[in-house]
Amino acid sequence: MLRSLLAALAMGALVPLVALAQTPAPQPADSKPAEIKPEAKSAAPKAYIPGLEQFMNVILTEHNKLWFAGRARNWPLAAYELGEIKEVMSDVQDYVPVFKSLPLAEMMDAVIVKEVADLEKAIEAKDAKKFAAGFDRLSAACNACHQATENGFIVIKRPTRPVFTNQDFRPHDNRAR
Repeated sequence: MLRSLLAALAMGALVPLVALAQTPAPQPADSKPAEIKPEAKSAAPKAYIPGLEQFMNVILTEHNKLWFAGRARNWPLAAYELGEIKEVMSDVQDYVPVFKSLPLAEMMDAVIVKEVADLEKAIEAKDAKKFAAGFDRLSAACNACHQATENGFIVIKRPTRPVFTNQDFRPHDNRAR
C-alpha cells in the first residue's frame, strides 16, 4: 500500500513537470500555432489505475485491522475498517470487473455480500462471538473467490499480529483530552 501511495504521489509530482517540459515555447503573435504531431500526443502520461494486486493488498491490510479492532471490541474502528473493505471492493468492481475472463465484479457480489452484511450486524450488536464467526466466514469467502479465479495459492486467515504495530486497537474515548 505504501509503495502504491508513494508511486501515486511521485506521479502526481511528476505530472506538472512533464506537462511543463511538453509545453511549447511561446510563439510570436504573427506566427501560426505549432502543429501537434501524433507521436507527441501519446507522450502524455496516462492516469494511474491500480491493478488487482494493489487493491487486494489494501483489502488485506484492512482485513488485518478489522480483526484486531473486533478482537479489542473497538466497534467504531471495526465498523470503519469494514467500511474501508467495502469501499475498496467497490473500486475493484469498478476498475477490474473482469479478471482472467471471469466476471469478477459479479463473483465478488455473489461470494462476499452476505458475509459483509453478517459482520455489520455483529459489529452493530457488539457481539464478539458473532464477529469472530463472521470474520472467519468472510475469510473463507475470500478464499473461495481465490479458488474460483485460479488463485487458490492465496489463502486468507485470521492474522496473528497487527500489520501496523503503531496503531492502538483498544477502544478510546472520542472526546478531546
